[in-house]
Amino acid sequence: MANVCRLVEPVPDKSSEKEVASGKHAQVLVVESEDLHGNDNRILALLNEAGSNFSFKGIMRRLNIHQQSLSRALHRLEEMGLVQKSEIGYQLSGTGQAMAKSQPQRGRGYIQLLQTYIPVRVRPEEIVRALVGKWFKKLRWVGLVESGSGFTLQWSSDDNSFQINLRMVSEYIVIETNAASDKEKLQAMVGSYGIYEQITRVLQDRVAGYPTQPANN
Repeated sequence: MANVCRLVEPVPDKSSEKEVASGKHAQVLVVESEDLHGNDNRILALLNEAGSNFSFKGIMRRLNIHQQSLSRALHRLEEMGLVQKSEIGYQLSGTGQAMAKSQPQRGRGYIQLLQTYIPVRVRPEEIVRALVGKWFKKLRWVGLVESGSGFTLQWSSDDNSFQINLRMVSEYIVIETNAASDKEKLQAMVGSYGIYEQITRVLQDRVAGYPTQPANN
C-alpha cells in the first residue's frame, strides 16, 4: 500500500513539520515515520551522525542499495525536506535531523592499522581536501563526518566487505578498519598505506613552502 504524506492546517512547534505554499494559504507537510520507506530510514540513519556528508556512490556502498532505488529514495527525501545536497554529498536538513532516530551501531568492531603524529603545522582541512573523493587501490570513497573533535573520512572495499576510517584528532591521524579475514586485513593495510602516502605528499608540499633558514657563519 502506498504511503502518502498528509497535508494539514498549520500546527505550531512541531520539529518534523515543513511549511509549504498551497494556493493562498500556507500549509504544513507533516512527516511521519509511516510515510518513510525502508530505504528512507536506512539513509536517514546513515546521515544522522552530526556533520555527515556522503556522496551518492558512498551511500550506495555503505547501504548496498541499487542505484535506481537510491535515486528514488533521495529524491523522495529531498521532496519531504529531510535531506539536502551539499557541496560534497548529501546531508540531513534541519527537519531531517529532528526526524532521524538514533540506531545502535551494528557490525564488526574496528582495529587500528596506523597512527601517526603530524610533525608540521598544517590545517586539517588541507589534508581533508587532498583525500576527499579519492580512491586508493581497492578502496572506494564513501563520505566525510565532521564533528567538534575532528574529521572522520570513510572508504569501503570495492566489494563492500569492509570499511576503513581515517580519524583526525588534534595533531594525530588514526587509520582503522573493520576487516575480519586475513585477506581483508591485507587489502585494508595496502589501501591504508596509499592513503598515508597521499598525506605525506601534502606534508612535503607544506615543508617545501617554508622559507630556507640562513646558514650560520
